[in-house]
Amino acid sequence: MSPRKKEVNTLSFAILGFFLEKPNHGYELYKHMSQSVEFKGIWRIKQSLFYGYLDNFFQAGFLEQRILEGDQYPARKEYRLTDEGRKFILSWLEKPVKHGRDMRQEFLAKLFFAMKLDIQNGLSLIDNQQVECESWLQQISIGDETNHSTYQSLISQYRIRQIQAMIDWLQYVAQNSNHLASLSEQE
Repeated sequence: MSPRKKEVNTLSFAILGFFLEKPNHGYELYKHMSQSVEFKGIWRIKQSLFYGYLDNFFQAGFLEQRILEGDQYPARKEYRLTDEGRKFILSWLEKPVKHGRDMRQEFLAKLFFAMKLDIQNGLSLIDNQQVECESWLQQISIGDETNHSTYQSLISQYRIRQIQAMIDWLQYVAQNSNHLASLSEQE
C-alpha cells in the first residue's frame, strides 16, 4: 500500500451536475460530456475513468441505478441522483475553490452548473469565489512581510498578479451576467 495519501479528484463531482435535470444512461452521458462544446472546454475524461466515477458515486449513495431491458439493444443502466446526491452536488456548487490551480477546471465546472440552475446561483458562486481570492491575496501579503529574498518577492508578485487577474475576470463575469443567463436555457 502506498504511503502517499490518495487525493480526491473533486472535479469528478461535476459528473453529478449532469444528473440535476434528469436521469442519464452512462454511455449517453459520457458522449454528451465529451461532445458538449461548453463542457469539453473545461474537462476531458477517459471513458473508463468516467464509468469508475459513476460506480463510486453509486457505491457512495449519490446515485441510484436501474437496469433497463431493451429489445433493440443490450440492457443499460440508467442513473439518477438520490436525495443525498442532490444535497451533495448543490452544496459543492456553492463553495468556492480553495486553490488558484483549481480555477481553470473545477471553478469553471461549478459555474457551468450553477448558471444552468439559475443566474442567482451563478452570481452567488462568483461572489463567494471573489471573497476567497481576496483571502489568498491577504495571505500572500502577510507572507511578504517576513520575506527578504529577491526571488521569493518575484514569486509573490507572480502569485499576486495571477490572483488579481482571477478577481478581474470574476468581476467581468458578474458584470456580464445578462449574457450568461442564456446558459440556463441552453442544452
